[in-house]
Amino acid sequence: MRAKLFATIALIGIGAAGYTLLPYTPVPGYFNDFTSRVSSLAGFGAENIRDRVLPDLEAELSNADLAIGAPVFVRVFYADRDVEVWLKANNRYRLFTRYNFCDADAITRASDGNNGETDGTAQTIGSTANLGVYHVTRDDLSPSSPHHLEIALTPLTSGSPEEMAEQAQTARPALRGNCEGTGGIALENSDIEPVYMLIDTALRAGQAQVPVHVFEKRQNMDDAVTLTEDAFASVPAPGLYDVYAAFERTRIPPEVHKTDGRYQVN
Repeated sequence: MRAKLFATIALIGIGAAGYTLLPYTPVPGYFNDFTSRVSSLAGFGAENIRDRVLPDLEAELSNADLAIGAPVFVRVFYADRDVEVWLKANNRYRLFTRYNFCDADAITRASDGNNGETDGTAQTIGSTANLGVYHVTRDDLSPSSPHHLEIALTPLTSGSPEEMAEQAQTARPALRGNCEGTGGIALENSDIEPVYMLIDTALRAGQAQVPVHVFEKRQNMDDAVTLTEDAFASVPAPGLYDVYAAFERTRIPPEVHKTDGRYQVN
């Protein structure tokens, strides 16, 4: 009996000490990473945005005979400075809307308020190195980004496993809010919010990944020379025009693979 009493008192003492010291106990980094990851996957960081944006977005989609959660396809044209959002309707995709990049002045103001950078024209996507085929999965969505919302673009890779791993580690472009375009595509918050929600709901509804194709500019499909020549052969994305032409002809995002650095449509 006395032993049980001592054991009970000892347990109470250990519990009290642990409770007292809890605020001073360091939380392992992996636990913070885990909880952050769970929050991101569950979309907790975007709940307020979702509740505010989805009702109007659903109404707009309904008026266009489109549905929330439908598969999404995105095209970016950096010379034209806009982002196209397409949604699947029946067996083909239809253009839902276009969103313009932030202008240079807005990017400069955003940068001045953060990092002191002032060269707004140099901060949005615009290098030929960014042309190419990308995709977005749930892992690429950042609902709690310092840029309001962020959608990272994962490139289509090719080569040996080592080369593909190296390509995957290189800096990736991203769609970002707050008109903060360093290393990415700068959008107004009011524009990136519906883009984010459309991609997020499509992925939640079962789309494995959202294709994103980045081009320099739109092409004239009536130009016979353009139709027979790869207009992007001189830049670091040979075969990209074939990808563009395939969608223009079918309104279905083509299956694309990459061999020896060249895009090929399956």
